[in-house]
Amino acid sequence: MIEFEDVPPLRGPRPAGAERVRRRAAQAREAGPARRGLLTGLAAAGATAGLNALGVFPPARQAIASGFSLAGYYDIYPRCPSYARDHDCSPGCGPSYVCAWCCRTSGKYKGFHRSGTSDPGRFKLRPNECYTGGYDGWIWAYKKKCGNCAKGVTWRCHDGWNKTKKGNWYKTICRKAMTCAH
Repeated sequence: MIEFEDVPPLRGPRPAGAERVRRRAAQAREAGPARRGLLTGLAAAGATAGLNALGVFPPARQAIASGFSLAGYYDIYPRCPSYARDHDCSPGCGPSYVCAWCCRTSGKYKGFHRSGTSDPGRFKLRPNECYTGGYDGWIWAYKKKCGNCAKGVTWRCHDGWNKTKKGNWYKTICRKAMTCAH
């Protein structure tokens, strides 16, 4: 049984002859993170990963700020470059020649410009020539009636080249409708 005299006081001077005691928290900081802190960090990381997987934190916010990749290969700028801002419904994507026949009609890259891979010798791409050299294409929107789109259209414009029968190359743009507002 402990006697009252053996209980150290909570306040006041240290009793004569008593050893100085180090706090346990200081020892834990020197040794590394406490188990409770580690478990809390793991739980927070798991919760964040789970919410991200459920789509609570959509990746679109980051993509819009810096451009995005479509079909795992082409980098598309999220808005129209300044040189095409005043274009109307047609041709829209300009200033290069806009053509539907220069777009792929099937496969993984359907709706993107034909390339030397899809049509050797006749078409080729213009990689990294859009918006100061960082993108392969861009998104262009027109907010008025355009063809069957009564309230506007959003196009994906993708740069490329086409070869004439005489062997001359000229710049072309594949224009693919992404949305059509009725």
